[in-house]
Amino acid sequence: MGEVFLVYDPRLDRQVAIKRVRAAGDPGSERRARFLREARVAAALAHPAIVQVFDLLSEDGLDHIVMEYVPGGTLRQALAAGPLPLDSGLRVALLLAQGLAYAHERGVIHRDLKTENVLLSPEGQAKIADFGIARLLGETEGDPLTGQGMVLGTWRVMSPEQACGDPVDARTDLFSFGVLLTELFTGRSPFLAETGAATAQRILSHHPPAAHEIVPGLPAELSELIDHLLEKDPMLRPRDSGEVVERLRRLVGTETGQATALPATVAEPGRPATNRAPAAAPRRRRAAPAVAAGVLILLVALVAVLLLMRGRAEPPLSVAVLAPAAREGSGGEDGAFLAFALRGALQSALTSFEGVFPRGTTEVDAVSGPPAAVARAVAADEVIETSFACQARSCSVEVSRLRGADGAVTWSGQVQVPLGDPLTAARAVAVLLHEGYPERRPRPGVTELNVTAADYAEFLAVKRALVERTGASATELLARLDALRQRAPAFVDPHLLEAQLAVNLFTSSTRDPALLDKALALLDHARALAPGDPEVWQMRAWAEIQAGRLDSAETTLAAFERLAPGDVRVLELKASLFERRGQPERALEISRAVVDRQPSWSHLYQHATLAWRQGEVEAAREALETLLQRFPGNEWGLRLLATVELTNGDPARAARLFEGLAARSPDPGTRVNLGLAYMLLGDPGRAAAAMEKAVAEAPENYLYLLNLAQARWLEGRRDEAAGLFRRVLALSEADPSGEEWQRLTVRAQALAHLGRSREAVATVQDALRMAPRNGQAAFEASLVYALVGDRTAALVNAERARELGFEALSWFRLPWFEPLRGEPGFPRPGTSTSGR
Repeated sequence: MGEVFLVYDPRLDRQVAIKRVRAAGDPGSERRARFLREARVAAALAHPAIVQVFDLLSEDGLDHIVMEYVPGGTLRQALAAGPLPLDSGLRVALLLAQGLAYAHERGVIHRDLKTENVLLSPEGQAKIADFGIARLLGETEGDPLTGQGMVLGTWRVMSPEQACGDPVDARTDLFSFGVLLTELFTGRSPFLAETGAATAQRILSHHPPAAHEIVPGLPAELSELIDHLLEKDPMLRPRDSGEVVERLRRLVGTETGQATALPATVAEPGRPATNRAPAAAPRRRRAAPAVAAGVLILLVALVAVLLLMRGRAEPPLSVAVLAPAAREGSGGEDGAFLAFALRGALQSALTSFEGVFPRGTTEVDAVSGPPAAVARAVAADEVIETSFACQARSCSVEVSRLRGADGAVTWSGQVQVPLGDPLTAARAVAVLLHEGYPERRPRPGVTELNVTAADYAEFLAVKRALVERTGASATELLARLDALRQRAPAFVDPHLLEAQLAVNLFTSSTRDPALLDKALALLDHARALAPGDPEVWQMRAWAEIQAGRLDSAETTLAAFERLAPGDVRVLELKASLFERRGQPERALEISRAVVDRQPSWSHLYQHATLAWRQGEVEAAREALETLLQRFPGNEWGLRLLATVELTNGDPARAARLFEGLAARSPDPGTRVNLGLAYMLLGDPGRAAAAMEKAVAEAPENYLYLLNLAQARWLEGRRDEAAGLFRRVLALSEADPSGEEWQRLTVRAQALAHLGRSREAVATVQDALRMAPRNGQAAFEASLVYALVGDRTAALVNAERARELGFEALSWFRLPWFEPLRGEPGFPRPGTSTSGR
């Protein structure tokens, strides 16, 4: 890129290094523009671990950067004889990480971090040099110097996204830092091959061995950090360079956070001067007053600071929005509706800021306690607390921004809104939040509320009916949303809500592919209306995963990640994508990264659920025990742990857990599960008592009725049981909703208990044809065959259920399977289904 001269500065009596472009080119050339930008970017960086830029000069049509002279050699030269001693290497690594964190905090990324660009002084100070291709975070991808598709840098240290010419951010430096640490501590470059193309291929696909496998004796924590830095997916790397500093600080053992200089023996003073160019005779500069040089330095620094202020990206911010509270008797239905409207408006307004990610309301509402406790439970950086008081015609709304760590108020504002006009209230709190978040830029491509007051109120009413499950049918809500979209085609929110409802209806009951087509068409329209809204892209990726359109989902997910870097939902969707692709190990790995990134109760719960679905029962238990240890009494965690013990663990513990849950929230599902636990413990009387209460609350639910009938059968009350089985047949015949295969397996079990074996077998075979790869269908078929006495078919389907990942292995303890126990291939409760 240029030549470097060692120069004596007589004004300040010091040696400096001056870099000039080797071939300057015309004033508008790309080479010259990049060179000038290096100076402007680097001039704003003043840190002991970064080579300091002093001045920018032009002379005879040539451009020069005056910079700090660092006598000694490069880190690459120091490594020529082999890796550094561990203690020296760790101090170098910490110094460099601190310099990198300083630059990243100011919006600057290096993009060519390598051992050749690290200088070691005789005093042992390590410094990062040559921010020659760095760019300010926040520059548009249309910048011709760093445009999408342009590959700049050194092949062996490039991140996968940089090698592909994709947009990059600070995480690309973390990958390069992982390469640097590998070379520093092992003496090997992890991806270097004979050619640049071969190196790039290894960067994209090769997983190098762990550092402690190459050099036995390296600390496991160091090896894990290097592996973490070298993740192919940027979202799986450390969240930022500050985290890397903390991990290296623990390894070095310093408590103050200030790394000490290295011993002089590490640097080699006899080697060539810093920037790899031979010293040259000083060029004579034209005389200029010292004050002019000082003004020039100040101007360059000012320009750099202004560029940093414009381009600096704020770190991702996770926010929990609490349910608004009514003050001074402002409750009632009007108050409840206003609270619902305000919360939705606050969530939407936060999403419209770059880098701000509100947590889901269901996740937040599952936690009680003061704001700091809620923030800890949902891994939120901040909390929004809202209260309102209403008079005859208007309401006073107060919104406060609280620190998640201690609940301290950092900002508070008030706004007056008219009573009964949720649209005006939504717009008012959106304006108020812009005052409360002055450091956050609005997202481009996010639409305003383009809707009438009446239609906005109708949207809120539909959304509230859906969220609070007021009894309106899904079909009715879909029709209302469809009519609303016709009246307000530019209003984005109904498109998203209708698409979500359509996908949920598909996955939970109908399996009608027309619903998926409708959802994706709605999301296409929403994407055209609001191309910069991350909620649209997130929902599109989710819908495509549910629809099994996995290649399309991967493309959408990449766009979502570019639009909302740092949004942990990207990782959540990637875990779902890998699970659907039949790569459970990768899905679990990403799920663990989600927990590491945001250790909230819901992420621990989701990780446990995924592990349980994949047959990793111990991993599921471990995650749930961690959840309940950190958040005692969490109902979601208790329910899942009880279910894990019921299906593949300890029925006695399951019964105790479900007993506690039934006392707290006695819903029919909990009572049925409690009854199943009693059945597995051989106590059909208590099972029937629990299930009878469930049936009394949901008399039309033939699944609950089937369980009650089976409990009565085991009690020996066969006539009563037979009457219940006949009622199961009548209810299932009259209710075509729900999973068709499930309805058929329920009917087959009832028919088998009633002695109608031929009908039972024909019905269950129809169910298996509908769900050939469903583990639960195979289990229920095995039960039917056991009831009719076909041992061979029962065994075949039992083994098939296990192969398909049916989790509820404990259910093979039910008495009807007694004749099959001990047979080869018959599932034994407590065994794992992992590894399938």
